Amino acid sequence: MTGLIVALNRVFRRPNVGGRESAEAYSDWERTWGKEFARMYMEPAADLRGKHLLDVGCGLGGKTVAYAETGAVVTGADLLEKNVEQSGAYAKMKGARADFFVADAAALPLREGAFDTVVANDAMEHFAEPADALREMARVVKPGGAIWIFFTPHYSPLGSHLYDYIYTPWCHLLFTRGQLQSAIRAVLRQRLKGASHDEIEGRVREIMESYDRDLNHMSVSKFLGIVRAVRELRISRLELKPAKFSVFKPLTRVPGVRELFSGFVVCRLERV
Repeated sequence: MTGLIVALNRVFRRPNVGGRESAEAYSDWERTWGKEFARMYMEPAADLRGKHLLDVGCGLGGKTVAYAETGAVVTGADLLEKNVEQSGAYAKMKGARADFFVADAAALPLREGAFDTVVANDAMEHFAEPADALREMARVVKPGGAIWIFFTPHYSPLGSHLYDYIYTPWCHLLFTRGQLQSAIRAVLRQRLKGASHDEIEGRVREIMESYDRDLNHMSVSKFLGIVRAVRELRISRLELKPAKFSVFKPLTRVPGVRELFSGFVVCRLERV
């Protein structure tokens, strides 16, 4: 099976996820997408300029900087101190006014109603306690304020988040964990010529630990169930973007099947 998965890497194209060269490059990649999300969704809804905005799970700060560049007053929060340090350094380098702090999304050290807009971009599928995280976002946003959620659902073609190594769509549904691990090991041996056995095994262990620890298997239906449980929130916009090809858009409206063909979820929630 390992040979099959590696062979399929020559059939399928590597997903276009940039910024792998360095932390700064990843921040740049985040900033590019942050600008796009702002332009397409948040600016038309008037949820940025002049608004106090909290970016929950801000990663390496690129998207947070993009929101600041629209005229929002931004604060970013992330669970990892190294991410907060990189975010602060990146904002300074870009001349963006943004504050960052370390916090668990499920226990934000912030007063109720402190923000006009809250964003969780590429974070909902990673929260250890997503229901608690959403309740916290609802608590810290003002009545009438907006919460924007953008995420890749678990059953989508790229839901494994292993696309740097395995290019087969839905690989986490087609193959076992052990098969994925063996294939990643084989891919790394091809890429890291001259690396020792221990170096390869250490990298494989790191990737699989992240695979096990950092994904909560957030599906579309699970997300909607979490939203429905927070009575202070109502959905003002929900878009299930098809994976890769727009021709699949009708399938995102079919219950059950939509889980497989929804490549990205865009949701705007309002605090009532």
